[in-house]
Amino acid sequence: MRLDETLMREAKSYAARHQRTFTSVLEDALRRLLKEEDMQQTTERIDVIVHTGTGLLPGVDLDDRTTYQPLIDAEDAERFTGVTHADA
Repeated sequence: MRLDETLMREAKSYAARHQRTFTSVLEDALRRLLKEEDMQQTTERIDVIVHTGTGLLPGVDLDDRTTYQPLIDAEDAERFTGVTHADA
């Protein structure tokens, strides 16, 4: 195996600072690289919903779950059934 001289010096310096062997540093780096690639392949896409309004709906108090739980439940129901509460 041939490594770039600068990269090898940096890795050896890192190993020395952390009282590790050069080999253990390389092994950990390869494990992380392979794990990262595996995670990227298995991670499903998540759509993030962004609210661009100007604040809370009237009557919603973030300190009182009872004021917003029905809204969350209705939104979940819409997502699973495809029927909006406006259509119901």
